[in-house]
Amino acid sequence: MIKNITTYSIFFLVSYMSFSQTVYLESSLSGAYFKEYTNDFGMNTLDDTFSQSMEVGFGGGVIFDISKDSRLKWDLGLNYNKYKINTSFVSGKTSTPTQYNLEYASMKLGGYYSFIDKSRLKLQAHTHGSFDYLIFGSNAHNNVIFDLTDGHELSKLILNYHYGLTLEILINNENSFYISYDSKNSFKTEIDNDESYRINVNSVMMGFRFKLQRL
Repeated sequence: MIKNITTYSIFFLVSYMSFSQTVYLESSLSGAYFKEYTNDFGMNTLDDTFSQSMEVGFGGGVIFDISKDSRLKWDLGLNYNKYKINTSFVSGKTSTPTQYNLEYASMKLGGYYSFIDKSRLKLQAHTHGSFDYLIFGSNAHNNVIFDLTDGHELSKLILNYHYGLTLEILINNENSFYISYDSKNSFKTEIDNDESYRINVNSVMMGFRFKLQRL
């Protein structure tokens, strides 16, 4: 499964590069948390008040213009992210701390619109859709570590929608630096025994964009 996703992703990325104007490389700091978890009795037994742990990720992709004034752009990207989620299971008056360590490979597709478009400074709103594939996952509580990729405790594939803002600063005519805020929200995912959950992620990304000649 991972091999097929990687193959198709690389194929799409190479295909897009044949008519893209820009490639980018980025790193990120991301904090994730579970939202709207319900067990098989329809109750939320997770404490979601814990602070988010920030983890490093990285990615890259291609961008091309879809409007004559270059304000509207289309983006295809590949990312790798690690998330550490601290929470606890609540049963009556008993709370059991637990930690999830998750690693995802993702592919995203979406657009940017520059509502401030100066010669050296651009402020862009962005929205994307993406899917994440779980390549590693573990859950630790009561000094026991459970492998989440060897069972059905979490869905291996989740779908998401993103929105946020990007500030792009042109270094020269060919290259630019950007910093971006992104809010990623998964659609509700169901697992065994009628349990369901969502994962929300807040990220700050920084990277460089490089203009290309069309291939």
